[in-house]
Amino acid sequence: MSKFTSVAELLRPINSLMVGFAVVVGAAIASRGSVLSVVSLEDLIIGFSVGFTISASSMVLNDVSDIEIDKINAPWRPLPSGRVSVLEALALFLLLSIVGLLLSYLNGLDTFIVALSTLVVAILYNVWGKKTGLIGNIMVAYSVAIPLVYGSLLVDNPSRAIPYFWAMVFFSTTAREVVKDIVDVEGDKIRGVRSIAILYGEKIAAKTAFLLYLLAVAISPIPVLLGYVNTILYMPLVVAVDIGLLYDGMMLLKNPSKRQAYIHKKRVLVYMLVGLIAFYISSL
Repeated sequence: MSKFTSVAELLRPINSLMVGFAVVVGAAIASRGSVLSVVSLEDLIIGFSVGFTISASSMVLNDVSDIEIDKINAPWRPLPSGRVSVLEALALFLLLSIVGLLLSYLNGLDTFIVALSTLVVAILYNVWGKKTGLIGNIMVAYSVAIPLVYGSLLVDNPSRAIPYFWAMVFFSTTAREVVKDIVDVEGDKIRGVRSIAILYGEKIAAKTAFLLYLLAVAISPIPVLLGYVNTILYMPLVVAVDIGLLYDGMMLLKNPSKRQAYIHKKRVLVYMLVGLIAFYISSL
């Protein structure tokens, strides 16, 4: 496997592309469907790039901090396998962080502050929050949901719909992070991570995740009720996502095993992408 492929793997390109797309989605929601008439294409491209680079930098730092755990949980990853050195990864983290922050300043001072605060949260998560369990899960969820807010800052007089969309992403991401902790129990125990799965068991972790999914699903009709979205474009995809989250959540409740949790977290990533697409097209 080439060095380029190994470095690309560190960036978690699918996750980082989704974060960049979320910035564009936030701008579309905030502009009430007329995004290109109130935000320049240049600003959207810059915003997307900020989302991608800040997300990618946090992914790289996460792998650096997780190298010992990954030697147990995922020895095939670039760092524990030795395909990329820790020094190379840290240099990549610094490069991506600097590029992301410089780009965010081109969007404005407020977007720079959001990007900087998100990077700080990512660093705090990796040096402290990861071991705290639920607090760490919340920190990750904040970082995943904040691109919607970043995108809204590109719009003057943004729509009031943003908090509802932010909440859906926040609660569903927190749930997914709780589920991911079920997958990582073996390595997390060695590192002293106080996850719900370790402290209270996999079944309680699955129940916690399901309750968080219920919260996200309960919020999903609100944009329709308040007239913030195109109902015909919004409902089919969002209902499909809601059903997927609840169904997979129930499957995990029945079998909160490491294998089931691994399958679950992969599927939920797809649901979240579909949800972002629904948010975007329903705002047009």
